Amino acid sequence: MNTLLAQLGSIRSGSLTPVFGLLIDTALKGSLLILAAAIAVYLLRGRSAAARHAAWSAAVVGHLALPILTLLVPQWRIPLLPAPPWLDTPAPVSAPQLNNQAAQIILSSEPPETAAPAASAPSIDLGTSASPNTPSAVDRGSASSTIKSAVKKWPLVSTFGLLWIVGTMLVLLRLAIGTWRVGRLAKNGDRVDDGEWLSLTQRIAKGLGITRPLTLLRGNSLAVPVTWGVVYPAVLLPPDAGDWPEARRRFVLVHEMAHVKRFDALTQLVAQITIAILWFDPLIWIAAHRMRVEREHACDDYVLRDGTTPSLYAGELLEMVQSIGSPRHDSAAPAFAALAMARRSEFEGRMLAILDPRQNRHTLGRTSAIIASVALALLVLPLAALRPFETNAVRPASIVASTATPASNAPKTAAPGDYERHISDIACDSVMRLKGQTNSTHIHVDVPDDGSGHLILEYLATAPGHCSQAAVIGASTFANDRLIALAPASLASFREMTSSGDRVVRVLPGNGSALEYISSLNGKRVEYDDDMRTWLGRFVPEVLREAGVDAAPRVARDMARGGVSLVLANIGRTKSTASKRLHYDALLDGRPLTDAEYAQIRTHAARNLSGSSSDLNAVLTRIGAGPAAGTKGLKAAVTRLMLSQEAMGEALGIALDKNKSSSESANTMTQYASTDDPEMVLLALQGAKEISSDTDRRLLLQTLAPRALRRKSTVLRKAYFAAVAEMTSDTDRRIVLQSALPYGHADSAVTLAVFKSVADMSSDTDRRLVLQTAAEQRLLATSEIRNAFMIAAKTITNSTDYTLVVQSALKQ
Repeated sequence: MNTLLAQLGSIRSGSLTPVFGLLIDTALKGSLLILAAAIAVYLLRGRSAAARHAAWSAAVVGHLALPILTLLVPQWRIPLLPAPPWLDTPAPVSAPQLNNQAAQIILSSEPPETAAPAASAPSIDLGTSASPNTPSAVDRGSASSTIKSAVKKWPLVSTFGLLWIVGTMLVLLRLAIGTWRVGRLAKNGDRVDDGEWLSLTQRIAKGLGITRPLTLLRGNSLAVPVTWGVVYPAVLLPPDAGDWPEARRRFVLVHEMAHVKRFDALTQLVAQITIAILWFDPLIWIAAHRMRVEREHACDDYVLRDGTTPSLYAGELLEMVQSIGSPRHDSAAPAFAALAMARRSEFEGRMLAILDPRQNRHTLGRTSAIIASVALALLVLPLAALRPFETNAVRPASIVASTATPASNAPKTAAPGDYERHISDIACDSVMRLKGQTNSTHIHVDVPDDGSGHLILEYLATAPGHCSQAAVIGASTFANDRLIALAPASLASFREMTSSGDRVVRVLPGNGSALEYISSLNGKRVEYDDDMRTWLGRFVPEVLREAGVDAAPRVARDMARGGVSLVLANIGRTKSTASKRLHYDALLDGRPLTDAEYAQIRTHAARNLSGSSSDLNAVLTRIGAGPAAGTKGLKAAVTRLMLSQEAMGEALGIALDKNKSSSESANTMTQYASTDDPEMVLLALQGAKEISSDTDRRLLLQTLAPRALRRKSTVLRKAYFAAVAEMTSDTDRRIVLQSALPYGHADSAVTLAVFKSVADMSSDTDRRLVLQTAAEQRLLATSEIRNAFMIAAKTITNSTDYTLVVQSALKQ
């Protein structure tokens, strides 16, 4: 899953080359799926249309599954072919992303073939971003990355990227417009309430084994019936459907309900999504077309197996097709958005199949479907895992945004576990080329627990017109925020690049205990003079503080010089949240503090850790559980605990003020309620009322439901349903209420609150679904609940929905 998220992350960062490689790889491997489907269809030419449709559907679904599985399944390498150009840049594994741009990486790690895995060393990832839109840290335990020189290829890459994005958007836009057109037809249509139509529909649905509710509508312009919808299917009939004879009514419903039974709307949607992603591949268009043709043949087979005479059926279809485009019937629905019963472009082949007495008209049984699914998996999984190219073109341990090798003068060193690491000299160069930089800091720290003293520290900080990077690799010793010793085969590198200058200092182990300093200014070797020494003396403490190295000694020095105030001032200057936490812990581990100092730390932490509820909660919990002795000490501890609760509320307000989006606010409140503390859950529920997006509010309330409703707390329950009352979307409210219903078994007040909220909804369908869920879960256990249920049911104005609700209650 980390690989999949990293691949998606590469799109955000602008590194499109790996994405193109994945798409081309999918298209090439998918051609084998199309070939297999074509062979299967040829072998099945004497079998039913349903079997042939399954073969083409498997090819289309396999296309959609291939890129996802390629990123997830283990690699199966058979180096039969030379590496193609599109694999010049390997697919990323994980990387810090700066400013949502490409080529923003600090280091790379490339273990030799015999190297032991470096993952055995515990790692600490520290990171923060001064901009809320900038990612804050490298993935835990991830390797660092190399910047490659494919920036030179960017014009070509961006051109193909633009073409692909435009093509994808056009296909999706076409689908959206078609769906909108069908929706308009349905909106302007009338619900069929004729008893003969409804009775016939129920009989056919029972005969086909269809349990999903089907809506019949009558349109104003369509020449042929149209079906759409996966979960709640609907059939739109032509305006003259009321004049049809019984035979036509029956075969029309059988054909359209065959689409419903076969979930043809779902396979059609999957085909359109696949076409949108791989629109440049003509084979996927062919497969989708053949799938659509065989789908109609399969539904025709349902009609003929139902007993309709082939000649009668063919004649009626011919009449429907001839009416398309007439003044009375404007057109057919878009083929890519709905399932129309007949189209002129496909009619000739259907006529021949309908009138052919030798055709096999059997449906696809469950056993055949399972066999087809297994065959698809046996074909797709090996294809997804297959890597038929030479391995020198693919280095999955690297994180790449372009294609340059490290500078030749970059020293090599053996880090823990014989792990070779090369410091990239072009990280800041690439970052400084980017436009629209924001403030960001990325830190990665590995500290092995083998007592060797080895350290792998990587640091990258950016700001408009400024970039700083640092790396310390190997056994190192620090004192008073200075690097005083490096073991053999260790190194350190520090660089600062601005619009006015570029300075670099490399530190290597020298003779004895001395260190060797190699400095350069604007790319030229210079003497390591007082100016360089002063600059390094300012830069190293910043790096060590942000990385959290030697936090305890640093806090002790600050306490000796300026007390708690100086410690807190330096914590406030720190960007890394994790480093702040380390320094707070070191402060609380030091000398005993007074209540005033605890209060000072509490307020400071509430403001500086408001973006991380877990870190803030840990610090405030330590303050609340501070040393106490006797009654006086116990009172002081209780006071500190109360102040900590106040600080959590204050921090929540600060966090919500900082967040600009509804989703960020919801995520923040979810974090604050993750401690399962009732007070924090209450604060999160109160904050949920302020979220602007119903979708984000729904996701938050679904998460908070077990914490708020299982306690049988009146305060939490009222706060929960007060947040529900703020929702304007009936669909989101319905989902939230259905999530709350299971807690009604232990607390009937929850069930009553759900029924009261149902009455405030405007959608009869959503009302019905909530009430049906309550009945199915056997929550109508008392007369009070049953009365509330019927009061809510009476707010439903649609007779069909009301009848279904009453029937569900009677079954209990």
